[in-house]
Amino acid sequence: MTKKKKILWISLSSVLAFILICCLSIFVYYLNITKPNPVPLSLTENQELQSILEEKWGTEPLQTLYWKNAIPHYEDLYIYAQSAILLDTATGTILFEKNADDIIPPASMMKLVVMYVVFQEIATGRVSLDDVVPLPRESWAINAPPNSSLMFLAEGQRVTLRELLLGLAIASGNDAAVAVAHYISGSVDTFVERMNEEMKLLGLEHTHFVEPSGYDENNLTTPREFALFAKTYVTRYPESLTDFHSQTVLIYPREENLASWHKGQGDSQAITQYNTNKLLGVVPEVTGLKTGFIYESGYNLSLTAEKEGTCLLSITMGGPGQGSKEGNTYRQLDAETILDYGFSQFKTVDNTQKIEVPTIVLQGQKNSLLGEEARFNKVTVPNIPDEELIKTVKIDPYIVAPVFAGDSIGEVIYTYGDIEVDTIPLIADRTVDTASKPKRLLDKLIAKFISSDTVR
Repeated sequence: MTKKKKILWISLSSVLAFILICCLSIFVYYLNITKPNPVPLSLTENQELQSILEEKWGTEPLQTLYWKNAIPHYEDLYIYAQSAILLDTATGTILFEKNADDIIPPASMMKLVVMYVVFQEIATGRVSLDDVVPLPRESWAINAPPNSSLMFLAEGQRVTLRELLLGLAIASGNDAAVAVAHYISGSVDTFVERMNEEMKLLGLEHTHFVEPSGYDENNLTTPREFALFAKTYVTRYPESLTDFHSQTVLIYPREENLASWHKGQGDSQAITQYNTNKLLGVVPEVTGLKTGFIYESGYNLSLTAEKEGTCLLSITMGGPGQGSKEGNTYRQLDAETILDYGFSQFKTVDNTQKIEVPTIVLQGQKNSLLGEEARFNKVTVPNIPDEELIKTVKIDPYIVAPVFAGDSIGEVIYTYGDIEVDTIPLIADRTVDTASKPKRLLDKLIAKFISSDTVR
């Protein structure tokens, strides 16, 4: 072999070897990238993800029951109230609605919003239930508007925040609402601004308050919006039901509450009041919540109930009645009708396992991430025996950077029997920034060899 041919052969061999090494490297890279194995999130990254989930998916709008045709008698319910809505508290799935977008004064139901703000303040540590609350002149019962519901606060009394919340929940005390407003925000007007801001944060567009007790007809909401608020309230603060809204009797003022000039009279001045929610103890499943009435709203009722692991929330507004006795009769009839329908036709089932899908990331600084369900708790299904909840994951075979933590990258479809009952977004668990240009070019080549099957 001549020297020239030898040099040519060596050069060609080197090129072939280089090409072979490149091909092997690309093949190894392909094998590695197509077996996604994301590194577990650090504590900080996981905290950031939870914060994003709470902000982006934490207060999800109520879901319409798009499979309602599978349920008999949906349109046959007769509800006396002008407007109504029923949901599964655990999932936010709407099970029934009637004129749910009518704008109606909430009346004393809005005392739930007062309590919601208080529980937020307690969670931050700024106040506690055992705080002794000063009673400004505006909160004394003698200064309340005529025909007000009262817990009978008076000058010089010693009352705790816990007692005021019981006064709101049981006796629907307008005086208690004023006292709480002053204690939390310094004035009624500032507290009402806070209430309205909290409703905006929940995305409520037609809910607006002008004072905290519900006495004014210019306080406005809709059953749908108030249901979303109430669901948020009892989900974030479930202790409110057991500690306050299921309590049936308020005896106030006790000896320890009395002003110094009334001390020594024992409980002789105590007034016994029973919960304005007359469904407690009458309809067995009922666990709470709150009534409301002014002439401009009719008889309103927020109601929570539980049976065999299924929790329901109903809002009825604009209920009829000449006087409280008749109004409560119609409230009870509506409650029994709507709850019987809800518990007989639906049930809540637990997810057995949270879906986590290792997912390929191309053209990114990281090669994989986990796709997680945006929310994972329970699912509303028709009350059909001997069926199982089936999950199907739909996600593209790969995603292209950049991708941000909390982005929707697929979905999980829930099927019960032959009914598709829910669809939950699958979200990225981490942020992956765009890679360098050479890696992006290489990943574009790799993409041509990755399966296009989108169902896993």
